[in-house]
Amino acid sequence: MKKQVKILIYTVMVISLIACSFVGVRRIQTEESYKGVEVAIRYSDVLRIATETDRSLEEVLLRFKELGVTTLFVRENTVASPVEADLYTYRGLGKISLLEGYILKFYYPDVEGVKPESRYIVTEDKVVAENIYESYATKGIELEYLEQDGVYFISIGEFANELTNTGVGFDVDSLNLAASLGYTISPQLKSWTNITPESLDYVVQEIERINGVDTIYFADTDVPGVDNEEMQKLIQDHQLGFIEFTSNKQKGFDTLAKKTSEEGKHYKVIRLHTIGDTQLSTFTVPQLMERYELALRERNIRAFLFKMPTTVNIEEDIDYLQDAISSFVNYTTSKGYTLTGTVEDYNLPPIPVFVAILAGLAAIMIFILLLAELGMVKVGYILGIIGIIGYIGLLKLNVVIASQLMALFGSIMFPTYAMVKGLKETPRNMKETILSFLKIGAISFGGVLTIIGTLSRTNFALGINVFAGVKVATVVPIVLVLLILIFKKHQWDFKYYKGILDRKISYGALILIALLGGVLAIYVTRTGNSGTASDLELQFRQLLDNILGVRPRTKEFLIAYPILMCLLYYGYKEAYIPFVILATIGPVSLVNTYAHIHTPILISLLRSAYGIILGIILGLILIGVLKLLSRMMKKWQIQTK
Repeated sequence: MKKQVKILIYTVMVISLIACSFVGVRRIQTEESYKGVEVAIRYSDVLRIATETDRSLEEVLLRFKELGVTTLFVRENTVASPVEADLYTYRGLGKISLLEGYILKFYYPDVEGVKPESRYIVTEDKVVAENIYESYATKGIELEYLEQDGVYFISIGEFANELTNTGVGFDVDSLNLAASLGYTISPQLKSWTNITPESLDYVVQEIERINGVDTIYFADTDVPGVDNEEMQKLIQDHQLGFIEFTSNKQKGFDTLAKKTSEEGKHYKVIRLHTIGDTQLSTFTVPQLMERYELALRERNIRAFLFKMPTTVNIEEDIDYLQDAISSFVNYTTSKGYTLTGTVEDYNLPPIPVFVAILAGLAAIMIFILLLAELGMVKVGYILGIIGIIGYIGLLKLNVVIASQLMALFGSIMFPTYAMVKGLKETPRNMKETILSFLKIGAISFGGVLTIIGTLSRTNFALGINVFAGVKVATVVPIVLVLLILIFKKHQWDFKYYKGILDRKISYGALILIALLGGVLAIYVTRTGNSGTASDLELQFRQLLDNILGVRPRTKEFLIAYPILMCLLYYGYKEAYIPFVILATIGPVSLVNTYAHIHTPILISLLRSAYGIILGIILGLILIGVLKLLSRMMKKWQIQTK
């Protein structure tokens, strides 16, 4: 490669990385200014406390308001549920009864038209009866309605499943009381089968009857009315709630979020963190705080729903809920956050088109340099030009896909090039080892900047779109590094490659391959949010969190970086290929840390810095141990002779 061309490539790369840094700085400013925190409790928990402790609803609400609660989270009522005492149901509230027709005929013999084979909703509350009937009717469920002497009977007939599935509105008067006490209301809507414009209008009108409505959540796997203008206007007038680990699985959520975002310019989405009902009993208050604080600090969550356990001891349940809220409120206020009933919309600054184009060029430049390392200079030029044209064209057609692909490309190319350039067969002294290690980290950081420059968009930060290539980005660089190192040494020596294929494999080699395969399988499955950790590892992670504030990645500083330090110090040999695999995990993990766009950049930078510092320290210790063992072995060999 000519010197002038290389200077041009480096210049383009620097400009590209500066553009990525510009995007990153603006994102950091937004992340640092996002300080409002919403603390919510469930309306059903408030009702349970009031019912079981003989307190008024207002008294309970005022008590939690004093603790710092800002929001009342309320799921839409249904007629019944599998749990008889469910306070989100009219049956759980004691407002209706469910009777078989033949039993109803026995208790109310004078009621005409009762069918013995049918099932009936029975209530003496006219408002409840009319609410159920009207809700069902507008949602396409036509039921028979009877009345006698102030008792109301609604025949369920063939619609028994709708008792638990279809929403029948909210306790508007109670929610308006909460709003008058300073609460914002976050309703959670149920879906239904026969969605029509009329039924959607009815639901929207029900919401508008409630004062102080803030964020709208959805309770089921399908989000109703994503194409309905009234539903879209409802979200635009309020906010759309994204329940972490749940809403990303709701069909239609991303569509509604995008359609209410002013063409992607301003999203109305608020992310909420909570814990499952079944998990709640397994957490102590300190453990719960660790989880909630982590969501606040490392995932940019600003809305938190606290739930009360459901044990036989109501006073203990209340104490648990109050302790959790008090602890969290004290933590957030001490860290400079502000309690608010309405969290401001979270939107990252838009990336101008020319900046988006520049942000992708560095990855293409490093690709050209990588091919030059293999002697394929002209191929690199051709593919580089095609890549630039293709990227610009794809940005025009689909910004999301273009951003995802370029982020993936950068996350693969930079750590691959860093490892290929950094590993040499000649040994290094300690100073050269540390400098080479830092150089590999610096080159790999180009992949970090590429991810930041291409994916720092609101739709990625909110989880509406995700970086889809995390698994690929963890494996492909390792494979490429191995193939390139072998190719650089043997080039087109087909006899060598044929010899590898014809070589007999020993049992020891098979065991080693199996072990490496197991390590890689664990590495891949543990990447992202889907992996699980042992209790011992969780305790170790928590210890690091407590000591450092931000936990570095254990696979980096405990495994990959020390091994990489040893490879740099002693020099690379083909016999060390298993160690190359483990060492490459370090730079790859460094880059992929930033693929979680919801994590603040400063948190990720701190995590990376801790990992590098600890990795160098442990690497130096490992080198010292290996040198000591080597001297001991030589001494032992001399003595045996």
